[in-house]
Amino acid sequence: MHIKRLLLLTAGIAACSASQIPTLKAYGDSAIGLNVATIRTLVERPNSYATRVGWQEKTYPLPNGHWVYVEPDRPNCEIHYEVNGEDIIVGYTPVGRGCKYQ
Repeated sequence: MHIKRLLLLTAGIAACSASQIPTLKAYGDSAIGLNVATIRTLVERPNSYATRVGWQEKTYPLPNGHWVYVEPDRPNCEIHYEVNGEDIIVGYTPVGRGCKYQ
């Protein structure tokens, strides 16, 4: 099931990048329910924005027992994914002034 969702997410991103970039909301919404490893795989791809800028993985704990995985989306814009104890993404928050009009 997760491989099918990864392929769908990857295909959707690829299709959108050919014609237009998906909105930050559409991208973030599509990650909810996925294992965080799916996003990590996308971030580590050679052609990803994160790889091009030399991104180093960032995470931090939340008071509710969840934790946050940070993905750089574009200059001055990061997506902070809230991840539960089973490594499932349960929410996200765009952070940075570069996210403002996305």
